Amino acid sequence: MERTDAATTRATYCAAMTSELGERAPEAPAQKSSPLARTPLWARITVPVVVLIGGAAVVVGVSAARSQPPATVESACRSAIEATLESRGHTDIDVSRSFQVTEADGADRVSGSVTSVDESGHVDHALVRCVVRIQGDSMRVVSARLSD
Repeated sequence: MERTDAATTRATYCAAMTSELGERAPEAPAQKSSPLARTPLWARITVPVVVLIGGAAVVVGVSAARSQPPATVESACRSAIEATLESRGHTDIDVSRSFQVTEADGADRVSGSVTSVDESGHVDHALVRCVVRIQGDSMRVVSARLSD
């Protein structure tokens, strides 16, 4: 029983000494909190959701870019005619959606119509004639002409 009394006496003595000196008694070491515990709940939910949505958007964008239809002679002619008219200052360009395509001299000849508004504001109607050559995987517009 002396040990218990000695331990009690010692604890009382240590407590008295620290209170006389004005010091605090040593405390148990504080537990370190994890960074996740310090992060607000809204951030713990929002950040993963935003990352998942962003990743899904990237996957959809990449797959959509790969699934675009290949260029056609009609679309190549349409682009060339639009560029020609825009360079002349025309606006409201409406190239016909249906073209007539014929083959001659190893090239595709595309014909159709276009409507646009010139710089003075007059509506202009013209016939379109393009020559498109296909060599391997490449397509090149050789000529794009407009006639009134």
